[in-house]
Amino acid sequence: MRGMMRGCMVGLLVALATTAYAQGVDVSDGREPQVTEEEAGILEQVSGLSRKNPGLAKTLLDKSMQKESSPALDFALGNVLFQMGETGDAEKAYRTALRKMPQFDRARANLTRVLLQQDKITAAREQLSQILLTGRNQASIMTLTGYVYLLDDKPVAAESAYRQALLSAPDDINAYLGLAKVLLIQERFHEAARLLETILQDYPRRGELWANLANARLALEQYGRAVVALETARRLGVASPEALATLGDLYLNRAQYTDAVQAYSLAFASEAPSSTRLLRTIGGLLQVKEVREAGMLIEKARGLEKNGQLTSRQMNQLQWLVARRFQLSGHGEAARRAYQKLIARDPLNGKAILALGDLYAESRSLDRALALYARASRISQVRVEALTKQARIEVERENYADAIGLLLDVQAVAPRETIARYIEQLRYLRR
Repeated sequence: MRGMMRGCMVGLLVALATTAYAQGVDVSDGREPQVTEEEAGILEQVSGLSRKNPGLAKTLLDKSMQKESSPALDFALGNVLFQMGETGDAEKAYRTALRKMPQFDRARANLTRVLLQQDKITAAREQLSQILLTGRNQASIMTLTGYVYLLDDKPVAAESAYRQALLSAPDDINAYLGLAKVLLIQERFHEAARLLETILQDYPRRGELWANLANARLALEQYGRAVVALETARRLGVASPEALATLGDLYLNRAQYTDAVQAYSLAFASEAPSSTRLLRTIGGLLQVKEVREAGMLIEKARGLEKNGQLTSRQMNQLQWLVARRFQLSGHGEAARRAYQKLIARDPLNGKAILALGDLYAESRSLDRALALYARASRISQVRVEALTKQARIEVERENYADAIGLLLDVQAVAPRETIARYIEQLRYLRR
């Protein structure tokens, strides 16, 4: 689930707030550090630099920092480092600010965000609890609390935090997004769909909202409405590659092959979805005999293989798809070589052994086919199919006794009435 939620981290990151000190922060409650006039000037410069040249902003802060400097400077340095992606150093800067001023809630909140970025969920929760104990339950803190609980697989607590955040900030899109995810995780799909449709009225160009709405519709088996959601995102130009690939799957299942190919082409045109998704898409295209399009994606998958981005299991899956494409294209010899290569790498791949046997059976090399089927029959996952294929060849050769023996073995594993009747017919022919 953490991978699914990582995308909403960006929305939780606060913008740099250094200008606040130059403009005058309310420090009367003792939870914001005071700054000197000179420090306020430095912070104002940093604010102007941070958006255009964060490296220069960091250099200015490094030169200006003294042991007795206000925690506001350490906080500003943490923000700049966070913006630069240097999360380890940002953590150190925020901790320095908190050592100087433990009640500095904004520094603690940003430290929480840095810890989340580093997948330090327990440490982040501990920091957040110190803010909550003070009773300062601002909307931004409650949204962050919901996010932490969601990452920590506590959806009920996350829902409570998000709803509390929305009471104070009814326009907080991050709280709405979090709440929608909580409802999806709890399988409250009707509620999630209604909420997402409401949010989309104000944020129609948020692609993740359309994707989540499609997920809710799919869970409710409302496939047509899921297509509408993803197709709307596509037409608005906000559909992610993963969403486009899902749209392709849906069109494929609806036998809208032209639309499916178009969606897949867009999905894999630039930034590709996951390798798992890529291989599944190739398999789907081959299933409906879209050989040319499958071939184009196979080349993409081969590029991933060359770059070491496929697991050994995925490499075997790719080799199966290559062989299958050759077979569907009518290139029997190339298909045989591809299956043999796969079997050499994965000797217990019963599906590949059967496929190779089928190729030999089609070319009337029945002895080779029987040998491969016999080999496959020793693999439990394909035993019944292998025995049945052997029996079919023996019937063709009028070796009824051997066929009956093989089919009795099938019945011992997976008894079926149709097989029982067929055995009786063979016994009659054997007389």
